[in-house]
Amino acid sequence: MKRLFFIVAILFLVGAGCGTQSSIVNNQNNQNSQPTNYNVNTNTSANTNSASQVPPANVNAIQTSSALPADFLAPVAFASQAPLGDWSMPYQEACEEASMIMVAKYFKNEKLDNNIMAEEILKLVKWEDDNGYPLDLTAAQVVEVLDKYFGLKSSLDKMVTETEIKKKLVAGDLIIVPLAGRDVGNPYYKQPGPLYHMLVIRGYNQTEFITNDPGTRRGEAYRYLYGDLLWAVHDWVGGVRAYQDPRPEPDMRTGARVMVVVEK
Repeated sequence: MKRLFFIVAILFLVGAGCGTQSSIVNNQNNQNSQPTNYNVNTNTSANTNSASQVPPANVNAIQTSSALPADFLAPVAFASQAPLGDWSMPYQEACEEASMIMVAKYFKNEKLDNNIMAEEILKLVKWEDDNGYPLDLTAAQVVEVLDKYFGLKSSLDKMVTETEIKKKLVAGDLIIVPLAGRDVGNPYYKQPGPLYHMLVIRGYNQTEFITNDPGTRRGEAYRYLYGDLLWAVHDWVGGVRAYQDPRPEPDMRTGARVMVVVEK
């Protein structure tokens, strides 16, 4: 996530933010094939990571309404949270900012490339610091920033289901989800992955959500199986955190299941 202004002389706590564990693994092409985590729509084997337990029943995919198209994809431009390959602060902690910027550029019909993303992150991080926002933004704080900084209308939605997300997307909205980043099984994250992460859901096909994941340069139109992504949706629970915070990591799986719906 961020804060050039939060760097302190404390021993670095590995894996504490959305970006600290999001370096790239350069071993596959962009046609991603993720391990399967609790996806009720596939027959592939389950992932054997630390999240291998039975998910709550409400995480399972819900039967999609026949009124919805089988496939949908909004043309949302992509740039990662480290658009110039620099994973130092504030970029390593800027997944929320990158997600909001991609959404804002889409709705405002403005250009986005790596140089623009790098500039926009710096400007947004400074504004957030000046206005008292913490290092890690909750979903509710993202709603505030979308309103105050970008002039976009958004809301929190606790109906985090396959069908609800599809309905919102087809209606022209975009979705930003907060995640327990180590539960989504993205092989391009530097393992074990970010403790906390955010990304944009921009579409779907018959088995997967299609996202713009700023945590990797391979994140454009990155596909997550429905169950994998839904299982990992959890809001930030760690309170105010400083960069290199020595406190124990919070249990992200206790975070609320909520998503940010950004309206067209």
